[in-house]
Amino acid sequence: MPSEALTSLLDGLEEVRDLQRANPTPPGGMPSRPRVVRAINRSSVVLLTSHLERYLRALNEEAVERINGLDVAGVQLPQAIRLHHSRAVIDRMLETQWDNRSAQLEEFALSDSWLWSDAPKGPLAPDRLLKWMKSPSPKRIRQFYRMWDVEDVFSRVTRTKHTRDRLWLRLDELVTKRNNIAHGDVTTEATFQDVASYLAVVREFCTRGDRVMSRAVARHFGTTLPW
Repeated sequence: MPSEALTSLLDGLEEVRDLQRANPTPPGGMPSRPRVVRAINRSSVVLLTSHLERYLRALNEEAVERINGLDVAGVQLPQAIRLHHSRAVIDRMLETQWDNRSAQLEEFALSDSWLWSDAPKGPLAPDRLLKWMKSPSPKRIRQFYRMWDVEDVFSRVTRTKHTRDRLWLRLDELVTKRNNIAHGDVTTEATFQDVASYLAVVREFCTRGDRVMSRAVARHFGTTLPW
């Protein structure tokens, strides 16, 4: 059974396909309205990347929701999760003069002390864990899974180097093009074939990565598969 995050992602991929169906030129044909075709393909890249990032954030939320429902001591959580969760409060503390830090110290004691001591269990806040994720590049995707105790997700989703390289390359192309377009680069292009390949790779990686995440949560916390 897929996660709710994956179900929503698959719906999002259909939205990108709907956008591609608005392309006035058949695949392989000469574009009769090249400016329209170009705008559709560039928009598809931006939309697809947004759906990919939202999938990762929603997957993180589901995993956190599962953990919050378990009787898990803070010290049982992966260290990376504890560090990312506490970072926001600590960073704000460092930006504040010492004499004015009492409010931040109280906040830390209430929200994070349980992660580093035997204090009563508190809830994880999923948004705190992904403050560092600016875009879903392959490096950041790998970092996301490492936070959840999966050392190299690209090696976990496939055993073959050829497939790993293909997934990494296409995801990197997709996010790089999205970033260029978002920052106003008018020269960045994407063909109908490019978008089709990006759609296939996002679906393939996320479908496999969804299972990897489910097994990682179940294994680390000694529970049944969350999805």
